[in-house]
Amino acid sequence: MKKIKILASGPLKFNFIRDGLEYYKNKISPFISLELIIPKIKTSGLNKEQKLIKEEKVLRKYLSPKDYLIILDERGKMLKSIELARHLEKILEIHDSLCFIIGGPEGISKNLKNEAQEILSLSSLTLNHEIALLMLLEAIYRSFTIIKKFPYHRE
Repeated sequence: MKKIKILASGPLKFNFIRDGLEYYKNKISPFISLELIIPKIKTSGLNKEQKLIKEEKVLRKYLSPKDYLIILDERGKMLKSIELARHLEKILEIHDSLCFIIGGPEGISKNLKNEAQEILSLSSLTLNHEIALLMLLEAIYRSFTIIKKFPYHRE
């Protein structure tokens, strides 16, 4: 069974984000299995490099060698909605599991970036990682409505 896995540093601080994530998880579920993994990662008192190392260590526990790994980073490649839909469709024709990673406030470790098949961007703006997570779920939902010709996306 095909699935999309999303890894993000937690915990989530904002209730409106939790509500939005639940909303889009339910909207996505008729199209594909979605696993949202947001482990609590305690990084207080650590410097930037230590935070990145700790987040990498925790997030790696949830990665599988079968995952097609996409890192989200503001310096990544940007795709329009239709381009993203076609891209996800092609990836999922070949791979059973697609994994997105959204880093915490300090970003993503160089090691994870180097291991990723791709680095994509949702915006050229720097976004709070919780906002980026919500935007990613909306983009995934929009992509599947485009793929399945479901009335949602407008140009």
